[in-house]
Amino acid sequence: MKKIKIITHNGGFHADDVFAVATIKLWLGKNCRRGIFGKTKIEIIRTRDVGVIAQGDIVVDIGGEYTPAKKIFDHHQEGGAGVHDNGIPYSSFGLVWREYGESICGSLEVAGLINKKLVQPIDAVDNGVDLCELVYPGVQPYFLYNLIGVYNFVPKKEKGGNLDNNFSKAVDFAEDILRREIEISKMEVEEKKYVEQVYQNSEDRETIILDEDIPFNSWGVVLGQYREPLFVVKPDGGSKNWKVKAVRKELFSFGNRKDLPQEWAGKSGNELVQITGVEGSIFCHNKRFIAVANTKEGAVELARLAVEK
Repeated sequence: MKKIKIITHNGGFHADDVFAVATIKLWLGKNCRRGIFGKTKIEIIRTRDVGVIAQGDIVVDIGGEYTPAKKIFDHHQEGGAGVHDNGIPYSSFGLVWREYGESICGSLEVAGLINKKLVQPIDAVDNGVDLCELVYPGVQPYFLYNLIGVYNFVPKKEKGGNLDNNFSKAVDFAEDILRREIEISKMEVEEKKYVEQVYQNSEDRETIILDEDIPFNSWGVVLGQYREPLFVVKPDGGSKNWKVKAVRKELFSFGNRKDLPQEWAGKSGNELVQITGVEGSIFCHNKRFIAVANTKEGAVELARLAVEK
């Protein structure tokens, strides 16, 4: 059985080296299934020994160079290893993903979605690039790199606990995330095509009616390109209800192009029915970005009332 050695640094680890190794494992696994590598055992070695590094088949986040032909993916050398189109510097994850992402996903479009959603944020953090400004002093989002960071903690009472074992656990976790994100992104590509078709065929382009429970990541991107849409009506996943959702001014903000009416805010049940005149009205969020009805027709009526107010 052939053994492939993946080499990375020892000591503390971060999201970039964890996800880079996870990506390589997915790539090797896919090629093994195709029969390219045959039966292969993957060995992950964490070291800073130059002699051991030189014997690696794939070297990640160490090695002092970025040479894809030699399968060396480091970004710590003087001058770094280049930047994404938007200027975010590459970390080891981004370099590995650039090399193998399309092969793993089977689609450049899917690989591109994951690059923007997952790869670039990790690359940015690893290179000390801020992606957001804090609104509340001392309170920040709990990022993916924070989640990976907890694996660096080894309780004193944990039998057999060490950083190498925890690194392996973190890589398994990252592999699972990548697999799921690949499938989600494949769906997202198809969902966007559907939303685009619905928009183009809609007579009323202020209220867009989707007959499928499409997540915001898909309909928000598509409808955000057009000026008319104010509300989306779609099934409320996991129930028989239908929901009205406000279209945001910007994809990554919570400001709406138009809020639901002020008098609906926080109302539910019979009280909301009396205010709106729409039978089956169930709930309106007090922040006025979502309302729910028990039928499609009721949700459409709520949306169109909101457009007129």
